Amino acid sequence: MHTTANSHKRVMVIEVMGHHAGWIALYSGIAGGGDVILVPEIPYNLDHVYECLMERSRKKKPYSIVVVGEGIEKPSKKSAGAYIAKQIRKNTGLETRETILGYIQRGGSPTATDRILATRFGAYAARLIHEKQFGTMVAMRNGVISSVPLDEVGGKVRLIEADNKLVEKGRYMGVCFGDCRK
Repeated sequence: MHTTANSHKRVMVIEVMGHHAGWIALYSGIAGGGDVILVPEIPYNLDHVYECLMERSRKKKPYSIVVVGEGIEKPSKKSAGAYIAKQIRKNTGLETRETILGYIQRGGSPTATDRILATRFGAYAARLIHEKQFGTMVAMRNGVISSVPLDEVGGKVRLIEADNKLVEKGRYMGVCFGDCRK
């Protein structure tokens, strides 16, 4: 299915951490202008992904970004990024490359926002210690810093819900999550 017309159209598949939960894929995909975001919590259909990418190609978009959480369902032992890239290349003829960020994404210099948040969390944690409120963790909920009992969060994985506001906003902006919902 390779065609010369598609040879100048590029697809970059970026695999990020997220074996059980796709938060990193969701946030980095939205922040980085991902055109397709695949997360473990949302079942995807590759035909929908192909159609999204081919539609972008028909609209003369020179490239597309596909962000993939490492834990998506796949029938192969290959990494999620390598699997998706191979399928896109084979079924669309679009030039496709993949990169696996893995733990590289944990590096980098902290931003001013990172430093301020760390200071706010640290100050709140010190206050909890001073008040002898142990067995809790510092959290931010709806922009407010508070504490959460460890037994409420320990050993649990927080998954992306189907009605997540960021997923809804992404869909509204034209992001494909690999399912048939728009």
